[in-house]
Amino acid sequence: MGLLEKAGKIQTEENSKSAGLKAQVVTPEPVVLDPNPVKIAKKSKKQRKERVPKKAKQPRSNRTRVVKELPVGFEHATRGQILTRRFVDFSASYGWSIPVIGLGLSGGNSDPTYLYIGGILLVILNLLVLPSQTGRSLGNWVSRTRYVNTSGDPPLWGYVFLKGLTTVFVLIGLYAILNISGSGLGDTTISKVFSIVGLLMILPPLIDYAMYRFRKDSKLGLWDTLFGRVWIVRTNKSAEAKGWLKRLESLGDYAESRGLLSDKEE
Repeated sequence: MGLLEKAGKIQTEENSKSAGLKAQVVTPEPVVLDPNPVKIAKKSKKQRKERVPKKAKQPRSNRTRVVKELPVGFEHATRGQILTRRFVDFSASYGWSIPVIGLGLSGGNSDPTYLYIGGILLVILNLLVLPSQTGRSLGNWVSRTRYVNTSGDPPLWGYVFLKGLTTVFVLIGLYAILNISGSGLGDTTISKVFSIVGLLMILPPLIDYAMYRFRKDSKLGLWDTLFGRVWIVRTNKSAEAKGWLKRLESLGDYAESRGLLSDKEE
């Protein structure tokens, strides 16, 4: 009987536990969806833009324009030095053309080929080789001058080259004008192109002269301005000059003794 009672108690305890678990399980209520949900109206772009505060524009600060002047430690070349530089450079670059023109006017049978070759070599030496190597032309060495920019450095060699071609531009331009006034632009395409190019080549010298003549704030021409403001300044004897360059500098002593390098500024 004791065993039967114990088995009955165990069975009754298990039945009570299972009944308690069933009582704890709660069936969830079904969710009923609203057939007419309330839609939230979207704001227009205009309303959204109105809410975003605009950034206040900061007033632009007026930039002060820095006037580029001659660097400290340099002096403008005198009028005598400038004229000496022009004369020497013209003689070295285009002096050979004078005998060529003389031979052409005399009607002789001499062949000027060697004069042309020698003249072209002088132009290359004076306007290309020397400026690229030393920053100075033959006229600069004799007149004891050189070119400097706002940083106190020599300008690009193209400055001396273009500045030295002023005579070529003028001669070709005058020839084109005379040719057009006599026979017009020409019949062939080559003659028309040459005439138009000749007329255009005379414009840079005219603009350069006008800028030198009428600019009162700074005596700078076309090429001086295009290359970032370039001035011709005085210089002393260079300790690095050797050989024939030193002989060119010694010609400055002769020019100075003759009063060609006067102190009267341009």
